Amino acid sequence: MSPEVLLIKNGLVVTKNGQQMSSVLIKNGRIEDINDSNLGSDELDCTVIDASGCYVTPGLIDLQVNGSPKCNLWADPSANELEDLRRQMIECGVTSFLPTLITDDIDHLNKNISFLNANGVGMKETNGEIVLARMPGIHLEGPFLSAQRPGVHPPQHIKPLNLQNVKQVSCENVKLMTVAPETDASGEALDWLMKQNIEVSLGHSNADLNQAQSAFDRGVKLVTHLFNAMPPLHHRSVGAVGATFLDDRVTACIIADGLHLSADAVKLIYKIKGPDKTILVTDIATVGTKDGGLVGSSITLDQAVLNMVSWNVCDFATAIKMASTNPAKAVHLDSLGSIEKGKFADVLIWDKNSLKLKNKILGGKLLA
Repeated sequence: MSPEVLLIKNGLVVTKNGQQMSSVLIKNGRIEDINDSNLGSDELDCTVIDASGCYVTPGLIDLQVNGSPKCNLWADPSANELEDLRRQMIECGVTSFLPTLITDDIDHLNKNISFLNANGVGMKETNGEIVLARMPGIHLEGPFLSAQRPGVHPPQHIKPLNLQNVKQVSCENVKLMTVAPETDASGEALDWLMKQNIEVSLGHSNADLNQAQSAFDRGVKLVTHLFNAMPPLHHRSVGAVGATFLDDRVTACIIADGLHLSADAVKLIYKIKGPDKTILVTDIATVGTKDGGLVGSSITLDQAVLNMVSWNVCDFATAIKMASTNPAKAVHLDSLGSIEKGKFADVLIWDKNSLKLKNKILGGKLLA
């Protein structure tokens, strides 16, 4: 493992305020300083990382991770399988992610929530000699979805969004919940979830324009995999997609894999929502497709970033923002998501020409 002090020199650092040639000093797991004049390594007892010809960015944050070929979070994963998933996330530059549980029997959901809570969920420091991607919270994608828009969610376990049903699900460490808000006619359940400091996202929803707008007015500020598992945009009935486009308060999470959304659809979303109100997610799962249908995705978040660049949607720094700063802001991860003094030193170094990852730093530790 690396020593406690790292100095990244000669890199083009991607910050919230743009790109700048800077040195980044990392100490005790956090960013100690960012200095345009290149901090002198001769004055410091540290390991120097030469980032010449490279971008230096914050680690990526994926708000929707259902699993991997070796770890199915929808089933009964073991602690070893979960560790393997967390290592895989690090390999593709994801330093933090929300393990995502889909619609299921309430007892099984609560069992898996307890399992995740017992196996590393929460804002913890890196774990000794084994450095694993952070899991700062849980994303519950269901069971409070629309029976008309279930996708692959088992319909027998879908429940309407009401206070009685919501209170059956453990909310410990739940950061994000995808719901069909139109099934909560009174808005009582939405209000209760927000009082629990759970961010609510519209998804797997059959909401029309007025129902979606009502949810946004109540405080829903996110949309889960825009366009997917919701009514299509129609010129006489724009629905939840149109409501998302019309409301500047709302952030769209998108799967930029060319399958869930075409490159042109991604360009359309970006043109309307812009760099501050778009989040890249993967929805990565044990299997990406089934019988010609969509079952999660097979893309990784670094690939989504590269797609945004290769499709000429935006530049690299903007794509990084949509995969780090924006998701951190969306679920209030204040110590993550950008290269700033005092934040956790979850840092990536990318070759500027190939945009391939060269180095990964998690909690101030340089990974092999």
